[in-house]
Amino acid sequence: MIKFDLKRIDPYWHVHPMIPTLVAVGAILVLMSWRTGHAVLGVGGGIVSALAILWAVRPALSGLMLGLGLFAGILYFGILPPAMMAGYGLLSRLLAIAFFALFYMVLMDSLFLVVSVCYNFLAGVTDMGGIRLELEPAGAVEEEASEPLS
Repeated sequence: MIKFDLKRIDPYWHVHPMIPTLVAVGAILVLMSWRTGHAVLGVGGGIVSALAILWAVRPALSGLMLGLGLFAGILYFGILPPAMMAGYGLLSRLLAIAFFALFYMVLMDSLFLVVSVCYNFLAGVTDMGGIRLELEPAGAVEEEASEPLS
């Protein structure tokens, strides 16, 4: 049995100092929109932040979260819609599913980034230890299963 300590989680696709800056600029634009009442600032800030987050996370994680968001959106808005959506047409429901999936993907990608930063800090910088993986060689499980009991 081989033991490994997971010291660092790396979900990053691109690591550039402008990525967190763009997220902060987008958040500032959203706050300005909330304060001034201009919806265009909020939409623009949300788009800037979302694109920066999507640029930072590996595409496989984003694709996985998009798939889960589509599944949940289809289930919630398509198959079991709430009572307030009873009069909505097919196009409105498809639009709701698409926006739900996109928002879910961006939200979960940002969660990946925050969790990995926190884990990397706690496991590496503070030396609190991390996840321990115990791996066996590929044929070890099959060999144990084929041995007769004595």
